[in-house]
Amino acid sequence: MKRSFFFCILFFLTAATTSAQDKLKIKFGSVTADDFKTTVYPIDSNATAIIVADIGSTEIIGNTKGSFSLLFNNYRRAHILNKNGYNIGDVQISLYTNGESEEELENLKAVTYNLENGKVVQTKLEIKSAVFKDKVSKNLVVKKFTFPNIKAGSIIEYEYKIKSDFIFSRGISRESFPVSGVSTILPCPAFIIMLRCRKDIILLQ
Repeated sequence: MKRSFFFCILFFLTAATTSAQDKLKIKFGSVTADDFKTTVYPIDSNATAIIVADIGSTEIIGNTKGSFSLLFNNYRRAHILNKNGYNIGDVQISLYTNGESEEELENLKAVTYNLENGKVVQTKLEIKSAVFKDKVSKNLVVKKFTFPNIKAGSIIEYEYKIKSDFIFSRGISRESFPVSGVSTILPCPAFIIMLRCRKDIILLQ
């Protein structure tokens, strides 16, 4: 019963998701000189910074505990339009913990791009030395960093994965800056219902 139900969950989630990054046609590292040309965005002509792309997706993966985990894939690109938008370069990534185990931050990459003499110059974040960890509360840990070498006109982008054994730990965040392009793929309601049903079946056995 457990095995067949688990396969149903896998099939349903696979059928319900697509590649979010394909939808917006943006790849990490694909910043060109043309991307710096826009200095005023229609979504907010007074914005100090714009989130050009905010892409997220979720997939289900097996783990070493004989069960499954959720893998959250996240990508963001932003354009800093003036010095008042510098704080968009201060990033905090929240991780859930129950005191015994904690969500895992994986494959973090972050780069600042500047246009210098017509050429795109990139400055990479030093992950080992520039990412800090804070315990905010009993169930919340934050990994944080600041993009290096940001200026008025800089484009910043970062991506990361979060591996989670806590199925219901994540929600959709609210943004302080205008968002130009968003693509988010989350588990559909039917998937959540399946998880709840599966839990009930295990308890009854």
